[in-house]
Amino acid sequence: MKIEEEIKQQIKDNNILLYMKGTPDAPECGFSQTVVQALNACGQPYSFVNILVNLETRRVLPSVSDWPTF
Repeated sequence: MKIEEEIKQQIKDNNILLYMKGTPDAPECGFSQTVVQALNACGQPYSFVNILVNLETRRVLPSVSDWPTF
């Protein structure tokens, strides 16, 4: 599966999906930490993808999401 298709499938399969630096237990940037805290406070389940472990996802994600930064 091409990475673009994989990203689109991840988005489709998850009601709330966070592409973040690090993990919810160990966020690796302030924005990721803030979003995790907000999601945890809502009490809704969410999924995440650590963009630091997959450089291809990190490279392609902005073009799939039309979002210029993480």
